Amino acid sequence: MKSAYELAMERTNAAAVKLTDEQKAAIADIDSRMKAKVAETEIMFDQQQAAETDPAKAAFIQQTRQQQIATIKETAEADKEAIRNNP
Repeated sequence: MKSAYELAMERTNAAAVKLTDEQKAAIADIDSRMKAKVAETEIMFDQQQAAETDPAKAAFIQQTRQQQIATIKETAEADKEAIRNNP
C-alpha cells in the first residue's frame, strides 16, 4: 500500500523518494502523536468554548484552537519532511 506522500508524488510526476522501513515507522509515529495532540487540543478548547457565554470570547477561543491545531500539524509535517530528507 502506498503512502499519501507517495501517491501525491506520483500525481505531480515527481521522483518518488524511497523510504526505508525505519523512516516509514518514524513518519507513522509522528502522525500518531500529531493526531493525539490535535484531539487533546480539540477537547480542551471545546470545553472552554462550551463554558463561555460571551460570543467575542468564544470566537477568540475558536480562533486560538484553529491556530494551535495548525501549529501542531505544521510541526508534524516539518518533522516528517526532515525524516524524508535524511537518508
